[in-house]
Amino acid sequence: MNKSHKSSRESVLRKMPKPSRETAKFNFFDWNNKILVSSFRKIGLNILLIIVLDFLFYSLSGYLIIFWLQKIQQKMAAFNLPTDIASLGYSKMQQLANEANAFYRMVILSFILILIILIFLASILKGVIWAKTTNTKISFRLISKFLALNLIWMGFWFALIILISLLAEPASAPAFMVTAIIAGLYFTNTLYPIFMKKPHLKSIFSAVKLNIAKIHLFLLPYAVIMLLLYLLVQLGRLLAFSYSSLLTGVILIIYAAAVRYYVSALAAEVEKIR
Repeated sequence: MNKSHKSSRESVLRKMPKPSRETAKFNFFDWNNKILVSSFRKIGLNILLIIVLDFLFYSLSGYLIIFWLQKIQQKMAAFNLPTDIASLGYSKMQQLANEANAFYRMVILSFILILIILIFLASILKGVIWAKTTNTKISFRLISKFLALNLIWMGFWFALIILISLLAEPASAPAFMVTAIIAGLYFTNTLYPIFMKKPHLKSIFSAVKLNIAKIHLFLLPYAVIMLLLYLLVQLGRLLAFSYSSLLTGVILIIYAAAVRYYVSALAAEVEKIR
């Protein structure tokens, strides 16, 4: 009885197909190639809307920041500081201190307001952009949740950059800021496509966990993306004609739109690997 059972089991095992080398071994480059090709096949006419919305977002953000800086400069120019403060009486010095304090509060509050407006703009325009990229249905509920996500997520990165500028040594501050910006982009490009499929705040923990646990799958693709971005910026600097800066900006926006399709597909495929 045992002998017949053993022989039947061995015959079944012999009939089962043995895994080939191709299936047994994970080929990163073939896998990544398939993701790249499939992501570019998804690009349709929606990319035109994405490019327009991206251009609108960066234009509005730029004008808003320039407007704020101009207003601050005007306020600073109108603020008359006497050359000989020691000659002022106590009441005049107290008045000057109150004016300086009011100006400082105005700068801080207006800066916070600018950040909130930028987050609001990003939540609407970038929300539509990422929804179109990931083929997610756009709704008021989705954009509202995306706004709540960005108030936490973008607020954290803005606060981190401000803390670096205040606490880090002047010589090392730029390096820390660049590192924070790269880290922010790295985590954000995984968070947003995950959030579009599962729109809740837990997506933050899922994205951070995925980015850390599977960093070996993200590292090379992101390095290539950053290298191509650097080359495009350097080529843009070589252009010397009217509106060359505008052309470079449009090229970078088109590049970002194409990359967005790829990173969203990459995040989805990496999430499947256990």
